[in-house]
Amino acid sequence: MKRITAALCLCALALGMLGGCAGSGETAYVESVSLITGTGSVGLADRYAGKVVAGQTEEVERDTDKTILETYVEEGDTVEAGDLLFSYDMEAMQLSLDKLYLEKESYENTITAAENEITELETQQAKASSSDQLSYTLQISSKEADIREAEYNIALKEREIAAMEADMENTDVTASISGRVMSITEEGSSDSYYSDSTSTGATYITIMDVTTLRVEGNIDEMNAYALTEGMAVTIRSRVDESQTWSGTITYIDWENPVTNDNDSYYYVYSDDMTTTSKYPFYIELEDTEGLLLGQHVYIEPDTGDGEGSTGLMLPSYYITGGADNAYVWAANDKDKLEKRSVTLGSYDADTDCYEILSGLDTSDYIAFPDDSLSEGMAVEKYDEDSFSDEEEAVVSVG
Repeated sequence: MKRITAALCLCALALGMLGGCAGSGETAYVESVSLITGTGSVGLADRYAGKVVAGQTEEVERDTDKTILETYVEEGDTVEAGDLLFSYDMEAMQLSLDKLYLEKESYENTITAAENEITELETQQAKASSSDQLSYTLQISSKEADIREAEYNIALKEREIAAMEADMENTDVTASISGRVMSITEEGSSDSYYSDSTSTGATYITIMDVTTLRVEGNIDEMNAYALTEGMAVTIRSRVDESQTWSGTITYIDWENPVTNDNDSYYYVYSDDMTTTSKYPFYIELEDTEGLLLGQHVYIEPDTGDGEGSTGLMLPSYYITGGADNAYVWAANDKDKLEKRSVTLGSYDADTDCYEILSGLDTSDYIAFPDDSLSEGMAVEKYDEDSFSDEEEAVVSVG
């Protein structure tokens, strides 16, 4: 969250770059409150887009070296943990095992034959002349090498046999979670639509727990420290923002950046100069009543009351006066500067922001306090649409 505060400071700095201090000259430069508070679209928001997803997904892989005898479920079926999904062909596995035993026996026969030949060669060598001794020695060494090679191959076959026999004791494959069978991939075809693209196995059946919902969002590297595992968040409906759910961030997957931008529900920041990596995070919900699988929602860090912020969270450096007489320099409906009284709510020390309960909303424009400001000054409005490409890159550095 401190990174957000730093980024907002850069916004103020950007104003100075565009036209000097906020109140210099006859014109006061005023910023959009939506931009300052992060409800705009330049990537400084503390509101994240999210999507309701299944609580857990199991991708059941098949051994491509085995033949499936029978599949006992169909797409759309509901299964319980432990239910039989499919089984491998025992007869085909037995044939493979018999082949391994034959190969092992062949190597054993090779050893027996080589040992017999060595015995015969040693008998002949004992009777041979000294000039023939080297020839017999070389032949015996060759047979001894054949024995060592056969012994090595026998050890390999014994391991393969042990593995095959273990597999034959587990020819049935069962579900490890309860849920709905979302897809069954035909043998020889590519992985399921639901399969994780990072999986190295051959996904055969995908099961999704559609009864336990969670929310998935993502965060880019620019705001990497704005969210943490264990943080309380508020989920807000996009249709009715008064409808909320409480949850906790349980996992941020820093190891697998998002590589597919097909999901349009994410807020993505980029410009001609930069491209940021995004990382998925997941939220466990206290209650899922009213949520639908696939529903698009907003994710907001919980300010402590369990319902997210009910007002604007404005950086303290825009506020003048004490708690009882706080005001901001705001543009009125005639584009003139005025002192606007505001009612302060809670204070967030991490972000150095006050909650504005009344007196200001996201459609207003305010100036950075400056000694040269005075009521009645003309204003020049400045919001996210005012950014050139270079200015947008400057503000986004934080």
